Amino acid sequence: MKQGIFMDGSITGIRYECTGAKGAGSEGVLDEQGCFLYEEGDYITFSVGGLMLGSCKAKPTICTVDLVAEATSRLQAVTHYTVTNVARLLLSVGHFCEKRVAVMEKYRSRIQFSQEPEQFEASMAECLKELNVALISVARTHNIVRRCLKGILKKTDVKVPTRDGRYVLADVYHPLVPGKYPVVMSMGAFGKSFINGFTMNEEDEAYFDAVEDAFYESYGAPETKKMLQGTFFRRMGPCFGSALPIPDLEQEPEHPDGPPPCLVPVSSAFEQVTADDWVPYGYAVMLVEEYGTGKNNDQEKQFGERNAKDYCDAIEWAASQEWSNGKVGLYGASYFAMTQYLAAQRHPKGLTAMIPIMGDYDSYRHYIYSGGGLFNRADNMDLAVPPQEYSFMNRAKEQPFWNEETYGAEGEYMSSADISQIDYPIWPATEPDASLHGLGSSEAYINCASQNKKFMLLNGCGIHFWMYGQEFISRYRAFFDHWLKDIDNDIMEEPPVDIQIRTGNGNYYWRHEADWPVPGTKYRKLYLNAGMDSLDPEVPVMEGSVTYAADVKRSEQRRTSGATFVTAPFTEDVELAGYIKAGLYVSSTTEDMEVHINVRVLDEKDEEVIYPAYTSMERGLPLGFGSLKVSHRALDEKRSRDYCPIHLHTKEAYAPLTPNEVVYCEVGTFPTSGLIRKGWKLVLEIDPVSNRWIDFEETYRKGSENSVYCGEMYPSFLQIPVLPSKR
Repeated sequence: MKQGIFMDGSITGIRYECTGAKGAGSEGVLDEQGCFLYEEGDYITFSVGGLMLGSCKAKPTICTVDLVAEATSRLQAVTHYTVTNVARLLLSVGHFCEKRVAVMEKYRSRIQFSQEPEQFEASMAECLKELNVALISVARTHNIVRRCLKGILKKTDVKVPTRDGRYVLADVYHPLVPGKYPVVMSMGAFGKSFINGFTMNEEDEAYFDAVEDAFYESYGAPETKKMLQGTFFRRMGPCFGSALPIPDLEQEPEHPDGPPPCLVPVSSAFEQVTADDWVPYGYAVMLVEEYGTGKNNDQEKQFGERNAKDYCDAIEWAASQEWSNGKVGLYGASYFAMTQYLAAQRHPKGLTAMIPIMGDYDSYRHYIYSGGGLFNRADNMDLAVPPQEYSFMNRAKEQPFWNEETYGAEGEYMSSADISQIDYPIWPATEPDASLHGLGSSEAYINCASQNKKFMLLNGCGIHFWMYGQEFISRYRAFFDHWLKDIDNDIMEEPPVDIQIRTGNGNYYWRHEADWPVPGTKYRKLYLNAGMDSLDPEVPVMEGSVTYAADVKRSEQRRTSGATFVTAPFTEDVELAGYIKAGLYVSSTTEDMEVHINVRVLDEKDEEVIYPAYTSMERGLPLGFGSLKVSHRALDEKRSRDYCPIHLHTKEAYAPLTPNEVVYCEVGTFPTSGLIRKGWKLVLEIDPVSNRWIDFEETYRKGSENSVYCGEMYPSFLQIPVLPSKR
């Protein structure tokens, strides 16, 4: 005999009867796990007393869609009235004891499952009153039936114990068919409800049920897109800070074809693992909320050592469950990539592989004080509801220099990972048009201790789209199939590095390489020539300088001050991929200065080539960009590489400027890629401020001027990573 499960296993006591080729087979009632017994080839009928619910071929999982011929003949229609009404009644009652079966028998002739759901509920009023049952919502019914069709069982608000007696809350999804499955997990602070939210009460639960139902049933409808936008920004809007303008959903969209796609979620979660992509393929999925968020409300300490240890506890808990095969893979982007590093350095039992997409691991250098100033969008990460009176940004402002206590592995609010401790199979990915997380993912691949690693650099309209595209998710599954299921596939035999070379206007092509940075990369220096405002392949002999005002306001409209240098037209096509670096001799009339570099490309008509995709959240970004507070120019000689300066940022290394004294500094950029065509020109812009960073006015800008020097004595340069030709 084989065992099957009806719906999600929560319905017990209803009768089933099997018939096979030889006539009558097994019969009985659904047991405490909602299971039935059958033989291969049987047909099975379900009933409550004399009320027939429907029949179908017996199989491991059965839901109400299977019992309705009209619902299965073409598309598996979860919204078919009979499918909905049968499921809604069964799920609402749950356990059918003798008394409840008797009530159903009493009203059997009056029950019409083919009615519209509202009519059905009204016609069932007396029966439901005697059953002492309230029907669950139509939307929740649809969502449960959808999961059952995909073989997914969901457990909500599972309490996962932590080592110090607390707990974190998780939603757990695993296959309906019992077994031992590898676990794919995400942990963070965005919330685990549909499209990232917190369900604090019944009203919230009803709302998210309606959003989930609409997402699957009518995604293309304008009213549904608006609903999804509203859901997304209701949760994420307070988190954005300076990152993005929050759209007014009541106004007409700026674009005639509707709002940019980045505003409409395309998956059931935001940056996390989704059950749809993994459970039907033999995985369990866990979405874990960090302590201090949602129903588990308390002081949230983003990226702190407490949350990292909680993540380890959740990993070890998942590995020990009866439905787990003992292997856990971590998956997620942005916040959900950053938390992976913090847990992985502690080597929790069961952790086997990880896919951190677009995430940073060095809290000071990657996402707070990038370049030694508050030159990154770190103010968009206060994710607590309501917002915290004291968050990691408060702590960061109090600690402007790198120190172990604040930014090290045991930091209370924003710990960093020791990447050299991470030796698991790992697959980081990053985007070249991102001003947050781009550096961390690249550095993770380069500096981690793993002997089994892959890396991907790709353009696009945002990780929130492509990371859920089947082109990528199928490869990610193959990676976890190999490491978590021991499947002998060819995923690790492919070239480990995939690079989209951007060609402008959103176009690209792929290069597949043996390592990152690409072996054979030539780091070509272009020297600044103040006399010609040019970039030249040879050091200009004539000394010169460019002076510009530092006392300027940030402007959303135009560049107001700075220095610009332009190359001659390129004489051949050049492929770039990797890190751009500027080595600059500079001075200021005051004690400090900011250096913000933008590397742009002009075509034959002197029009800028736009490399990010048209739908990118950051379409206006140049080919390369980076920043440095010059008082933080001291290099970490042990960690710096010729193509990538890494600065100490300690209080001891802090070196304020002497007015008008010339000093040398190196400014690194986020990793990038791009094709510069023959006839195009490269432009270096050096600015005193940037519109893209946190807007804090600094006193050293008041009434001051900055200068950039060049020539034989001061050979300032721009260094670009030129790939070896494959043609």
